Formats: sequence, C-alpha cells, structure tokens
Amino acid sequence: MLPQFLSSVEATLLAKFREAGFVKHLGDRGDNREHILREFLAAHLPKKYGVAKGQIITKTGQISHSADIIIYDAVTTPVLYSEKTAIVPIEGVYGIIEVKSSLSKAEFITAARQIEAFKRLAPRDLGVIETRQYVTVHRASRPFGIVLAFDLAQNSLESLSANWNELNHQIHDVNYFVNFLAVLGEGILRFEQANLSLGEKFLLLGTDEFVDLVLTAQKRDRNGEQQDEILIRIVNEAIEDQTFGRFFVYLLVLLSRMKLNVPDLGQYLDPDFPITVVRES
Repeated sequence: MLPQFLSSVEATLLAKFREAGFVKHLGDRGDNREHILREFLAAHLPKKYGVAKGQIITKTGQISHSADIIIYDAVTTPVLYSEKTAIVPIEGVYGIIEVKSSLSKAEFITAARQIEAFKRLAPRDLGVIETRQYVTVHRASRPFGIVLAFDLAQNSLESLSANWNELNHQIHDVNYFVNFLAVLGEGILRFEQANLSLGEKFLLLGTDEFVDLVLTAQKRDRNGEQQDEILIRIVNEAIEDQTFGRFFVYLLVLLSRMKLNVPDLGQYLDPDFPITVVRES
C-alpha cells in the first residue's frame, strides 16, 4: 500500500514539475519546483520538523547561501525572519535539501559546494541539559545535506556517481560530503559501508556515522590495533518510480537519528550573555 502511494506521489510531483516548466522566467520556474517539494514535506513530515526556504545564521554573524529547503526543529527553534524566505539559527537546523530541475555535472557541483559551505558553519559546541536529577552536556548531531533533482539533463546515474566520487576526493573531509542524491524517476545514489571482515553491509546516511567510522579507523591505526576490512562505496539504486518513496524513508531515518541543541539567542545578541541551560522534564 505505502509503495503504491509514494509512487503516485512521485508521478504527481513529476507532473507538477512539467507544469512548472511552462513558466518562462527561470527564477520563478525554480521557485515553483522547490515549492512542490516543500509543500509535500511540510504536510507529511512529523510536526516537530519545520520546513522553510531561506538562510541559516550563526551566533558569530555568518550567513549561509539561500537554501532551497531547510528542515529545522519547529518546537525549539525561533524563526528570526519569516516572509518569502526565512532566517533560521543554525543550532536548530537538521539539514538542507538543494533542489535542481536538471542535474547536470555543473549543477551538481554547485549544489554540493553549497552543502559543503553550509556544513562548515555548523558549530560543535556542547549544549547543557538539566533534568530533575542530573545536569548533562550534549554535543549536537552534525547536519545533513541532500540533493534532489527532477531530471538528469543528458546525464546518467553512473556518470553522476563518478562526478560525486571525484568531488569527494577534492573535498576530502567526510564532514562536508553530500549525504545522498535522488533523481525522481531515475534513482538514488548513497553511501554504503561494507565490512568485509564480518561479511555485512550497512546504510551510511548520517554525517555522524561517516565521521565516527573514520575516527575509529584512525584511532585503531594510532594504537596499532587490527583494523576491520571496511569498504566505503557509492551505491546506485536505479529504482525509477520508487525513488521518491526511498528518498522520503531515508530522510526520516536521518532525522530520527539526530538530536540538536536549542538555539541560545542570548549568545546571538551578546557573546558574554550567560549560557542558557535547557530544562527537560
């Protein structure tokens, strides 16, 4: 039942995408196509997740590019500006989605570099949480960045995979990689961890999972410990009209594994302002 429903959603999204193509102005056309996806996510994600278009700001005053879709914590995160585009404090942001009409190599590189720049803004500050019994510190999850396109633009998933692999070697640091790519009607490109020592394969979706894997390998190397034989590879899921359903499930998996800090607006106003302690019942 669910696969059929999500396939129907994908067909509807693609039909709306083609309708948006009749708009002559490229900027308006792009806005319409982004709105199609934002509208679906706002209606179907759990209500704790907010969905907006706009910029992300840090407490030091750095501002991101205008992200097509920002997914943020709607319960604890104040939206600092909320008109056609929003301004959201970075501590409350789970991640961003860059939406492309046609995913040529050039368009993909642009989106990936925007995601890299956004991820470089993410703080690694500890948050302080007070319960009835304890005061604990917590480090927030690293944010995600996803690229979604409506068309491949004379490209193929195979060549796009090669483009992604090439760009990852240039970026080098796994903190700043794109988490996965989806092209409606075509398929998904994502990372997979294959543990050859154990004969097991695992989804590798979250930024934290990827970073932890690398840090563990580096620690074992420093300590002279035996390493598992682990292969990180890009998997091409050519699933055609099942693509949107898989994209939505992967997005939910990513979100379910993340925990954010609460934005401390006092620190935005004045760095000497006392740190806010979050109280949980």
